[in-house]
Amino acid sequence: MQKKSIRLQSCRKQYTHDQDKFCSPEQTVTRFKERLKETGLDILKEVKRIDTGRLDIPVYFSVCGEEASAVIGNKKQMGKGSTPEQSQASACMELAERYSFFSFIRNDDNFLVGDYAEMISMGYPVLDQKILLASVHDHSLTPEVFDRLLHGLPMQWTWATRLSDNASVLIPFSWFYAINEFNGPSAGNTFEEAVLQGVSELIERHVCALVSRDKLATPAIDQNSIQEPVARELIQKFRSQGIELYLNDFTLDTGIPTVAALAWDPKTFPDKSEIVYTAGTTPDPNKALIRALTEVAQLAGDFETGSNYVASGLPKPLSLDEVEHVVHPDKTTTVEEMVCLADDDMFVEIQQYLQAVRKMGSDIYLINTMHPLLQIPAIYTIIPGAHFRERAMGGSASLFAAKLATQLLEGSILEDKLKDMQNYIKDSYYLAFYRGKFAYEQGDCSLALDLFTQSLALSPNQEDIPYIYSYLGCCQRDLEQFDLAIENIQQGLSYDEERPDMHNILGVCYFKTDQYEKAVQHFRRAVVLNPVSAIDHANLALNLEKTGQLEEAIEEYQVALGLDPHIAFALERLETLLMNRAERGEA
Repeated sequence: MQKKSIRLQSCRKQYTHDQDKFCSPEQTVTRFKERLKETGLDILKEVKRIDTGRLDIPVYFSVCGEEASAVIGNKKQMGKGSTPEQSQASACMELAERYSFFSFIRNDDNFLVGDYAEMISMGYPVLDQKILLASVHDHSLTPEVFDRLLHGLPMQWTWATRLSDNASVLIPFSWFYAINEFNGPSAGNTFEEAVLQGVSELIERHVCALVSRDKLATPAIDQNSIQEPVARELIQKFRSQGIELYLNDFTLDTGIPTVAALAWDPKTFPDKSEIVYTAGTTPDPNKALIRALTEVAQLAGDFETGSNYVASGLPKPLSLDEVEHVVHPDKTTTVEEMVCLADDDMFVEIQQYLQAVRKMGSDIYLINTMHPLLQIPAIYTIIPGAHFRERAMGGSASLFAAKLATQLLEGSILEDKLKDMQNYIKDSYYLAFYRGKFAYEQGDCSLALDLFTQSLALSPNQEDIPYIYSYLGCCQRDLEQFDLAIENIQQGLSYDEERPDMHNILGVCYFKTDQYEKAVQHFRRAVVLNPVSAIDHANLALNLEKTGQLEEAIEEYQVALGLDPHIAFALERLETLLMNRAERGEA
């Protein structure tokens, strides 16, 4: 495994109109396309504008080539910016980022595999296990017990650069990927540009998780006080269309400026639009504001297309009542009063980011994920202890160790490991849950049902309760205990309504009990929460057909097959509906 260190240096900004970059967006796109031409990589089919023009804020996406689709797993990457040029550049760099990252994690040559003892015995400078405990805010588990829990887990390890001292450290990638998942990859014209973006994303996710978990009241930003020309122009574009906009200072105590933006259209909500809730983080609070506003435009579908976005750092509110702490704060501030780390040199900004993260009690680790052919600077950033909305909030390293065991081990070896863990962590709901998950995957729904019921009785963390109910409902659905499944899934939704998996289970159970209208209701919600779920679109279409809503059923079958052309029943039902419509002489 090659050690690919990252060494940062002075990097002065050449473009500062709406975002701070090393070069202009036109140059960014040109460089990207030149690299594709030189390498012959089939990762970009076209860059296409998709907004309707209502907001006059350009939104582009890069349509993936066949190779990129195979590696990334989807067909497009979206870009944002206040100008067409910046939005195109953003779409291209998003593609470069994702292609580089997923190529990296698919390449076994980038990793060593083994447990902590093996890596230490080979003399590698491995990351201290105390950092792993801190990464999930576990202050109770002893290092000795933690060492036993990690023993025998064949984790993937890779090299990272620790920014505080530029040391190369071997880190357990499997552990941090279980926490970060797809948060942290970034790409840029330079490594300095990529680092700023990667750290910004993690800080943004961190503060958003804290605000949404605790419903923290944060200061509203006085929109009339904003002086930055691009920001003022963007705000006016929202106002001219009658769209309500709320801006808040989400910086909290990080020392790194974050601006949240929430927008909704009273004229089109909820029939043709959603409440859009997102945030932006950059060293300059004005640029953070611009980033948040352009992301609203990216997600909103111009508040008139009926499109649904996938929530990430912040939840998707169904009503303003759910975000009372955002729309009715008790304090007001201005952008000028916010902390500002802006500098003409990106390297200086990175050092200021590092100081802020160090004050938070952590460090910044950078994994070089640059693709060997594409050669566009790309990284995966890790900040141990950063919060995410659905992960690393519960403060349990043993939970994550059990989760890793289920991901890395199989069969009797996994069962033995989970039983061994019980010697060190008694009466843990998550061991009962993961044993149930293992039993369910082995097809033993009855045993799994008993274990999930046991898990619920062991006082699970609130954030994990919906997951347990979801698996419990799956068991009862598969055992054809539909009424019990409905009862339990509804209980699970009372803890977290934004779970497309549970809406799917409810939809199936209502379908199986001939309650098609209720099935439609839940499959509709599932596709709102996860618009790219082909099977949920297909199930919605089937239940629309059952309730006589044939034209909408045709549309949903077409959406489903556009996402996945291999859903056999959707193809068969669509052909039948279209044939029947033709026989009736309808268009």
